[in-house]
Amino acid sequence: MSPMARRLAVGAILLLALATAGACSSSSSPSTTTSAAGATAGGAAAAALDAAYKGVLGTPPTTPTKPKAGVNLWVVSCGESVPSCSTVTAAAMEAGRLVGWTVNKCDGQLNPAQWGACIRQAVSAKADVIIPMGIDCPAVKAPVQEANAAGIKVVGGGGADCDSVGDQKLFASERLQLANTKIKDYWYINGKLQADYLIGKTNGTAKVLLLAFTDPLWGPWIAEGFKKELATCSGCSIVSTLEIANNDFNANTAASKFSTALLQNPSANSVAVPVGGWMLAGMSQAIMSSGRFPANLTVVTGFGDNTSMDLIRNKQGQNGVVGYATPWGAYGSVDTAIRLLNGEAPQVQGDGMLIIDADHNLPAAGKDYEGNVDYRAAYKKLWGIA
Repeated sequence: MSPMARRLAVGAILLLALATAGACSSSSSPSTTTSAAGATAGGAAAAALDAAYKGVLGTPPTTPTKPKAGVNLWVVSCGESVPSCSTVTAAAMEAGRLVGWTVNKCDGQLNPAQWGACIRQAVSAKADVIIPMGIDCPAVKAPVQEANAAGIKVVGGGGADCDSVGDQKLFASERLQLANTKIKDYWYINGKLQADYLIGKTNGTAKVLLLAFTDPLWGPWIAEGFKKELATCSGCSIVSTLEIANNDFNANTAASKFSTALLQNPSANSVAVPVGGWMLAGMSQAIMSSGRFPANLTVVTGFGDNTSMDLIRNKQGQNGVVGYATPWGAYGSVDTAIRLLNGEAPQVQGDGMLIIDADHNLPAAGKDYEGNVDYRAAYKKLWGIA
């Protein structure tokens, strides 16, 4: 594995081990966020907050497609030991069974070598379709090439294709999440929504301690999207950027680095964390120990699961989180596979995102965010299933 592929793989592991899933739609275009351009105190800040709550959402495809019979589907789980992998894998398998396919699962065990071994096992088993859930192409480049040589469709399960690092495309298709939105842009939206939330909640006076994940591709993408949007607020600024790498978690120093950054930046009234699951790795505790939450500190994170919702609900160091309907995306990957096997163009799947806090979009206790539509019913209709 190349150094770049290894970096991407380890980054994916950390996202999946600590956070929600990490991460396509109808012919209808998604709703767009209201611009926070020039946001200052007052109406513009309120507009930014409204944009964060509305998010960028789509709907499942509307063009019907008929699933082929006799398809051998293999779903490669990024790692069954973490809910972010097991939940999305179970949803893809559920969708595959709904259309009558033979469905197989291989546990990638949060290990890039095992991810590749799973793909090779699927090739040996004469799979027709392989969906690597939450796995980027660069981490499994050689096995995907072998699958392609065997005539197998490899469909993205939320991961980026190899062209994301300048190589040629190897997936039959990524999952297309939102109209006219590449995977890089999708992560930009994640950062943008976090910035809009902080702009609005601070009434256009956000002084942000920004955490930036330096290892995977999507880490800098989130930070870039955040910075670009925050720059539209004349009264806002980034007071400090704390870079976090995989080694910080391996050495158990991430939480202490974050706690130190809080102490060193008393002017910060806001914190943006790229991965919701990091909060349970000591960052929530550090925020509570600072004595600045909730009166003097507003905290938002990227994608999170029901544990993030519980932190918000219980006021344990977090105000908001980017919500994303993970199982909807898994159904979208199966829909993409159906269309590719039929020689049809992949459709945009519509699984967008929005900001969740205690007063907006919060699901019931113990539940993950499921999206804004009954996607299961929509896909059954698309596929001709009663």
